[in-house]
Amino acid sequence: MSDLYELELETLEKRGVSRYKAVLMAAQEARYINTQQRMGNLDSKEKPTSIALKKLLEGRIVEDLEGQPA
Repeated sequence: MSDLYELELETLEKRGVSRYKAVLMAAQEARYINTQQRMGNLDSKEKPTSIALKKLLEGRIVEDLEGQPA
């Protein structure tokens, strides 16, 4: 299973996202998703962290021009 994640991390690095930046981007997205769930705007049984990691690996989370996740 860890080999699969290594491949995914290599894919992120090819897109120019370091492992450390990936962690920051996923954490910020997970916080946003958690807030949306608490406000009732998003209904999901899946954990915010799992959703954020899937979005990151699918390329649906991008960095803005100032270097902060959008």
